[in-house]
Order: sequence, then structure tokens, then C-alpha cells
Amino acid sequence: MKMMMRMLALTALLLMMSAVAFANIYPAALDNGMLVLVDGGMGVGRYADRSSVSVERYEPPFYQIAINVVPVTFSDDYWRQHGTYVGGPYTIGEAYTLHFRYNWGSKSVSFRWHSWGDGWRDWDINRDNSHAEGEPLIPYTAEVAFVSAYNIRFFDGKTGYSPVLKGYRRVIDESLYRVLGI
Repeated sequence: MKMMMRMLALTALLLMMSAVAFANIYPAALDNGMLVLVDGGMGVGRYADRSSVSVERYEPPFYQIAINVVPVTFSDDYWRQHGTYVGGPYTIGEAYTLHFRYNWGSKSVSFRWHSWGDGWRDWDINRDNSHAEGEPLIPYTAEVAFVSAYNIRFFDGKTGYSPVLKGYRRVIDESLYRVLGI
């Protein structure tokens, strides 16, 4: 039992460290802050393009916003030499669009991504924002879109339950708000 608890604690520690590493190895923003990091892995960062935000519905407490996401491929050679992609060369890929529906009252978000079909999917706040159980792209891109459209935080300090960490954690890390200047 003690060994199992140690393994669980080690797993939680590794997950937290990987979140910190994710934040440090990719540039937090590109193009004078217009491209904001929302996900990354294996040398490719996904950046929300603040200049592409389009408000599709404004009926408080309901909102709908579209935003483009741009894949950015970083240099593996630069990574091998420096252990980071920050400051290295990169190539911007083809953008794709995500659409988000927000309910201010319940602080809930639904999303539509055409490569996943035309239907809307609810994003579950009680999932980890990691690749192991969830998708950091969804809540982070939704927050970038909302902040870019209205200059206010949607999730702000909202928490969700993490089944991996067995506790509550913030949906959006404060570091994203610092990059957004809010």
C-alpha cells in the first residue's frame, strides 16, 4: 500500500513538472503577443491567433466566438543545442478555426472543431488539462478568445476537480493571464 501511494505521489509530481516544463520550453507568445501558446508537444506549439477573433453571438450570458489556431514547428537542432525552443527558429503552419460557445452563468464552454465533425461538444471542467486526460488546447484557446474579444477573464479563478491529482486545481493558470496582459 505504501509503495502504491509513493507511485501515485510520484506520478502527480511528474505531471506537475511536465506542466512547468511545457510552459518553459516554448515561447509563451509570438508575433508581438498576437500568437499565444495554448498547447505544445514534440516540437510543435499550437498558438491562438488573437488577431483572428470573431464574435459570432453576443447575447449575455451567452456568447459565441471563433478563433484561429496556428501550429508552429520549432527546430529540433536548436532544441538539441539549447534544451528549449525559446529564441530558436520556427515555421508557422496552416491555421484552423475553433468555435466556442460560452455560458457566463455556469462558466461552461462548448466547442466545435470541423476536423472532429460539425457537432458541438461540451468541455468538461473536471478533467485534467493535460494530454493524458483531456486537451489543454480547448480551455486555453477558449480563454484567449474570450479575453481577446472582451478584455475580461471568463474562467478567472474557476477550479475543476482533477481525478489524477485527486483534488481541485485552477482551470487556467495565472501565467496565461500575464501573457494576455490581464
